[in-house]
Amino acid sequence: MIDVIEPGLQFYVDKINGGESFSFNRMGNGEWDCILNLYHKTRSGSQVFTPELREEMAKVVTNRHIDKNYLLAIQNLPYLLKIDKLRHIEPWLAKIPAIQWHMGDVFHRASRDGEFAPMIQALKKRRVIMVGPPWLMTLPFSSVFVPVIEKDCWIEVDSLTERLSGFRDAVISFSAGPTAKVLIHRLFPIIGKSCSMIDFGSLWDPYCGVNSRSYHRLMTEQTFNLNRGQT
Repeated sequence: MIDVIEPGLQFYVDKINGGESFSFNRMGNGEWDCILNLYHKTRSGSQVFTPELREEMAKVVTNRHIDKNYLLAIQNLPYLLKIDKLRHIEPWLAKIPAIQWHMGDVFHRASRDGEFAPMIQALKKRRVIMVGPPWLMTLPFSSVFVPVIEKDCWIEVDSLTERLSGFRDAVISFSAGPTAKVLIHRLFPIIGKSCSMIDFGSLWDPYCGVNSRSYHRLMTEQTFNLNRGQT
């Protein structure tokens, strides 16, 4: 049985507004494909799964940080069941100590539904380090942009770890596919008490004109305006 809690968007917004450092690391279907060797790359084609990546990805879960400010999240279970992943995931998780998971779709759903304004407003008040592909450079609330290559950015994991380990007192937004999970895992002992690290995945893409997921194409201008706090 996978135990998942859903405290809601405001739970995370309050942490950012309160200056409380936390990390949110999300395991989606691509990460499980990698860990369980169910497929050879992400379904979007952005990352080929190497043996090293598979080993390091598994450690994110098996060697997870036991800390109240380190939140491990999982993609919603009905979807994982629908795409026939859950029957593979559950036996694998049953072999390790139980995890209190957070619901991994909380940010994406809020953005999709035009309810993401509280998070964007919270980020605007903080120093935000944006880690992701080049088009995310246009996001207005990004204080520092750390680029990653669009495909197979796993090869940059060591250099990214070194660069990001120097930041303090910031919110670091990650949009770097499976590599982001390993980065957050590695960086938490180094900067986790000073920085919040959030795996936003592909959430920011449509705000930069890139519809990388099917739900992005369904988001209207009204939805974007609501998320930006505009009426």
